[in-house]
Amino acid sequence: MMKHFLPFLAILLIAAGCKPAPSRFALPVADGMVIQRGREIPVHGTTEPGAAVKVRWQGKTLKAVADTAGHWCVALPATEAGGPFTLEANGTVVKDILVGDVYLCSGQSNMELPVRRCLDAVAGDIKGYANDRIRYFHVPMRYRFNGPDEELPGGSWEVLDSDSTALAWSAVSYFTARYLQEATGVPVGMINNAVGGSPVEAWIEEARLPGYALDELHLFQQPAYLDSINRFNATLYTDWQEAHNALPANTAAKWRPVNLFDKGWALDRKGENVYGSHFLRRKFTLDKAPEGPSILHLGALIDADSTFVNGVYVGNITYMYPPRNYPVPEGILRAGENEIEIHLYACGGNPASAVPDKRYSLETPDGDISLLTGWEHKDGRRMPARPGQVFLQYKPAGLWNAITAPMKDFPFAGVIWYQGESNCNNAADYGSLLETMVDSWRSETGDAALPFYIIELAAFEHSELTDNDWGWNRVQKEQRATAEKVDGVYLVPNADLGEWNDIHPQDKKTVGQRTATVILESKQ
Repeated sequence: MMKHFLPFLAILLIAAGCKPAPSRFALPVADGMVIQRGREIPVHGTTEPGAAVKVRWQGKTLKAVADTAGHWCVALPATEAGGPFTLEANGTVVKDILVGDVYLCSGQSNMELPVRRCLDAVAGDIKGYANDRIRYFHVPMRYRFNGPDEELPGGSWEVLDSDSTALAWSAVSYFTARYLQEATGVPVGMINNAVGGSPVEAWIEEARLPGYALDELHLFQQPAYLDSINRFNATLYTDWQEAHNALPANTAAKWRPVNLFDKGWALDRKGENVYGSHFLRRKFTLDKAPEGPSILHLGALIDADSTFVNGVYVGNITYMYPPRNYPVPEGILRAGENEIEIHLYACGGNPASAVPDKRYSLETPDGDISLLTGWEHKDGRRMPARPGQVFLQYKPAGLWNAITAPMKDFPFAGVIWYQGESNCNNAADYGSLLETMVDSWRSETGDAALPFYIIELAAFEHSELTDNDWGWNRVQKEQRATAEKVDGVYLVPNADLGEWNDIHPQDKKTVGQRTATVILESKQ
């Protein structure tokens, strides 16, 4: 029997040796992806060092051999719009691939702003809408100072299969994709790597940075310095809050009527900001308890709040920008007297305040109750201003290295860029910095004609009423000048869509329409 077993064993060993090494695709290659039509597509992956890799795509087999680090790459031939298709490498399969137009959506918070933050303006536009030819990939935020990464830090493709799916998507990306897909009929993929608050220097490679930014980068390339900043940041918020909570309660404070929108209640007798905690309350009477849930609309508050209705916690937001729209479940409101109480924290910089010309009301099944007047205030515990956090993701080259450079081989139909708010302090240099970034990205991607669609800053704090040559207006001028000067750079007009009291205007539908229109016109 042994003489029959030995040849069988040999066959098993040979078969095992012939089994291809397992392989992994590098992001953004993943299920549900969209790749650029009409372009050769480099596809990267990893496997065992020296292993042979067979990639199958639309009936073709492409071969590669992994290098000593296990990296491999093949180029998929250019394909016309269509799908869904399947991609395979040594048994690893990527499904539901569409071929169409892919855009990189980058910049800062107005590009990042999700649909759910814009519902006051666009809820009716997204309701019930689904389109499986539109896909979205969000790149998680990461920064890196010592050279570019080879792979993205994570992320997955999402299919626009329901209106609820869209809530977390960038609103600009969402509406731009909708109008592009409906106009062209081809699949549209949006990859969004925007990072709120980021200056343009964070998106420029090290070799192209101006001297001041290069000096700053060199600091953060030092492990000891970076560790010290991380230690400082780690306990900054908790230390301040714990110190605040350890103070004795301000039992001497009395409730007094105030105008919610007059910042005087947040100042001391010397006119200085009172940092720490403030309490605001509003009493109102209902004839009967509402049947069904209500929504408490508290506009926008500075800085952080925790809010209660009849002593029941209904929500909180930890920073100044988002609208406060808190659900109030049925059973909390009652017939007779009710009370809203806001615990408001002013941490540093701006005084505690309520932003005017926003919605302040209680929306009940029986109608709206205005909350514009009738407020009372009392002081809480007073604190020194909290030191400012060092936002490492804002530092030079960090976002290029970590979340842009890993996609430099991935072909795009264009880059949609909405940024500039964080460069108001060096606005006169913004045009040259923007040109540098455009030139650098084109060089690094090997696409000298890569289109850039620059979304103009929306007016803010009545900036449209002045014609100064600094700050917000200067950034807008530099955006316009760059689009006029540099081939393949296009301006999306947006200045007229601002809200004087909100750095994040909610009408991203019109921005998306205009962006799509500029893109389509640029390709005629």
